[in-house]
Amino acid sequence: MTRRVFIPLGAAVLALGCLGAPSGATAQSASCWGGPTVTIPNGKTYSTKVCPTWTQTRVRELPATNGETTGYLFPANNWVVCQRSGGENDQLGGGRNNIWLYTEGDTTQNEYNGWGWIPATSVSYGGDYQAIPGVPWCTGTNPRFP
Repeated sequence: MTRRVFIPLGAAVLALGCLGAPSGATAQSASCWGGPTVTIPNGKTYSTKVCPTWTQTRVRELPATNGETTGYLFPANNWVVCQRSGGENDQLGGGRNNIWLYTEGDTTQNEYNGWGWIPATSVSYGGDYQAIPGVPWCTGTNPRFP
């Protein structure tokens, strides 16, 4: 016999809030951690940060939604090189942002071999129009590379 447990809606929302993503300082310290060292297509080597992504997302040639798709990144703990401001992100899960993170996709579609930019809205932590805590800023001036 199957037993069903009914919880009042208010209690369920409170419980989910307690089990959800960390908040405040906890979320910022838990967002990303040290990752592997990688060499990007222009030959430069970088340390990376590993950040959890919650949804599959396009990897773009440029940090903008109108950038060509170079591949796709699957939801997992994925490494990123750095972040920079760019065009408005893909609106994923209701989040809004203009921060993009440089990485290599799990699949590739063209001569860029999956390298490019993912929207901050695909990362599990971070707020609307805020940088992803723990990820360094890109310092290069070429929008194709960090």
